[in-house]
Amino acid sequence: MLISINKFMTLKDLTKKIQRSVGSTADGIYGKNTAHAVIDALDNKTPVSKEKTATKKVDGNFEERIRPTPNKSSSKITPEGVVLHHSYGSYEGGVSWILNDTSNVSYHVLIDTDGKRTVFADDNERAWHAGKSEFKGRGGCNGFMLGVAFTNDTNSRELTDEEVASAVEYMVPRFKKWGWPEDLSTISTHREVSPGRKTDPDIRAETKVLDALKAHFNK
Repeated sequence: MLISINKFMTLKDLTKKIQRSVGSTADGIYGKNTAHAVIDALDNKTPVSKEKTATKKVDGNFEERIRPTPNKSSSKITPEGVVLHHSYGSYEGGVSWILNDTSNVSYHVLIDTDGKRTVFADDNERAWHAGKSEFKGRGGCNGFMLGVAFTNDTNSRELTDEEVASAVEYMVPRFKKWGWPEDLSTISTHREVSPGRKTDPDIRAETKVLDALKAHFNK
């Protein structure tokens, strides 16, 4: 495992960083569960964090940059759908925050108002986007859902056509890749999986994305 540390970190902070890296609860206490998680990570020879140079993808209509976040677990997932989010802040601010290893926050992708997007985690990587959450009776959405986020606060603005089209461009190939039903029954929102705790995205944003996906599949 490769973990970036500095000599000023306390033992508790270092333990938390190790715990986050191996997908264990980051409480700063090195106990049996953390030890087992570390052993599993070593046995699987799964690198904790791999920094890659940002790249641009030009296959689709919108620029896609690859910027791996350090804020993800070493455990792998099989994505069964999507949780839609908004980030509250600006696009560049959001990118910077998700790449900051102290933020403990990440999405699989963040989409700007002009449609360009940054991908922070591969589909089978466990990003930290949903927190305490439940979808169809199953808890812990980070373990089986992708996090797709829009910038700023969608409760105070409407999504642009470009960012909706970019979201569709990102999501559509994954329906086939992962066998998601085209009735969109596995597309949810942070507001729905964490009721009372989260309000994102606005219902208008959710409706606009779902309508665009329906239009695509009904062509």
